[in-house]
Amino acid sequence: MIELPKLTRHLRAGLLACAALGATALSLPALAQTQAPIVRTASGPVQATVRDGMRTYFAIPYAAPPVGDLRWRAPRPAASWADPIAKTKSGAACLQTGAAAFRSSGDSEDCLYLDVHTPAGPGPFPVMVWIHGGAFTSGSAGVYADPTPLVSKGVIVVAINYRLGAMGFMALPALRESDGSAGNYGIMDQQAALGWVQKNISSFGGDPKNVTIFGESAGGFSVMSHLAAPGSAGLFQKAIIESGAYGVSGQLTQAELEALSTEAVNTTLTRAGLAAPGTCTVGTPSAACLRDLPEPVIRAMLMSAFASAVPNIMPSVDGRVLPRTIKATFVAGANNKVPVINGSNQDENLLFLALQELAARFSAKPPNFDPTNRSFLLTADGAMASAKALEAQTGISANDLLKKHYPLSAYGSDTVLQPSLAAGAAGTDSTFSCNGINVSARMIGQGSPVWMYEFRDQSAPSLVGSFGGKAILSLPQGAAHATELSYIFNLMDLGSGDRKALKDTMSGYWANFAKSGNPNGAGLPAWGAFKGGQIQALDVASDGGVKPMPIVAFRTEHKCDSVWGRQTF
Repeated sequence: MIELPKLTRHLRAGLLACAALGATALSLPALAQTQAPIVRTASGPVQATVRDGMRTYFAIPYAAPPVGDLRWRAPRPAASWADPIAKTKSGAACLQTGAAAFRSSGDSEDCLYLDVHTPAGPGPFPVMVWIHGGAFTSGSAGVYADPTPLVSKGVIVVAINYRLGAMGFMALPALRESDGSAGNYGIMDQQAALGWVQKNISSFGGDPKNVTIFGESAGGFSVMSHLAAPGSAGLFQKAIIESGAYGVSGQLTQAELEALSTEAVNTTLTRAGLAAPGTCTVGTPSAACLRDLPEPVIRAMLMSAFASAVPNIMPSVDGRVLPRTIKATFVAGANNKVPVINGSNQDENLLFLALQELAARFSAKPPNFDPTNRSFLLTADGAMASAKALEAQTGISANDLLKKHYPLSAYGSDTVLQPSLAAGAAGTDSTFSCNGINVSARMIGQGSPVWMYEFRDQSAPSLVGSFGGKAILSLPQGAAHATELSYIFNLMDLGSGDRKALKDTMSGYWANFAKSGNPNGAGLPAWGAFKGGQIQALDVASDGGVKPMPIVAFRTEHKCDSVWGRQTF
């Protein structure tokens, strides 16, 4: 039961950790420059790197660098080039916020690049556009530079970067456009990348009329944003939301975001010694002041100041990209209606509790990484503190949460683990599971085809808490937040044949959905539509396998009616 601001900080760190892990794992596949075809885009030629039957066109600029006068503006077209771009790795990540150990390395303001991964052959192939997660503060396309599980099944995968943190989501009165809007530059970047796909993907053998957007965590919330954004209509035909419904009731208005952004800028100008009458006046800094800030000031001060002022960074109601909240847009039926896969993981919140334990171990003097020492786990008092924070957010009493709905005694016989498991269940249910199923129900009520899943593999490799293959945490993470990513992309060796079989099934579902709008296909377990009363449980064969789960069973397990029913979408 982590309160929302604290959850988001851990969400940010968790996806950063996943990014660091993925970047390490993805350095392994060998890159070969044999048979390197050249494709001509509307702006210039690009040359492929060929590896294991997949052609990858790395670091293609889809927009001009958002620097100088282009800071905090809608993306502009990239300049044309004459010589082929022949990169062998992804472009620079956008500026990151978070602990240095977890940031994607080599970040830069000049970051609006995408990678195109294609099968061999003429096509036309369905297109999947991947929007990475990371709490809108971290992550990059480069983490996902090996989508072989999907590409090998006959789809093109396009992975994109987009501006993050203060560079992507800050809003100030001085930055308002002529229509009065400000902020959401990261979502505008995503729209520009989708526009690039429409204009160029046929040259790579892709079908611009068969585009699926998919993303996890903040990437999944981005998918939700495009389902609500009028300007995204027609840029895609299908959508996959992975653990993306977490923030459907937490969006800020433009006025709220401008007030918090002003606080962050004031803090930055003061700390940097730049506050002075004129363009950099504290309280009313001009656009010129902001666009002239040295990059070291932005990197070292503004990014962290904004993350502190706005702990739940996400797309806001700006009047342009999002004229109203995502929830209000869906309630009014004004959203873009397409076939959707939507889902979450059984133990989402355990990742964030694992990160809490990891932070506590690092802070010990000396640091302690002995997993048999379990004094770093959440205590009963810690679980009660989190319950009180949830009470402040939801109105559900902390005593009811811990004594009635999530009693410690219901979480096994190991009294040391009970507080973590109870808090993990409450955070998962309130933030991910019930929001997710309510989103699915809303879309079904509008007539959109929906397939819903829950990833349940308790044996899934943990994203954090191991060093050199050795566990350093006491908390078992189960099917925690983001663990399903290794079953869609090549992020790490899954080890067992059971897990590899599940990976083949899941990537098959995703690819089939991109092809036809239906995940079912030859050789795969039948997946019943959400409208038919089913959710697909995604698990290894040794622990139940891939099979239907009744909606009522899901709602009961995650207490969506008995506790969280008041939180409807």
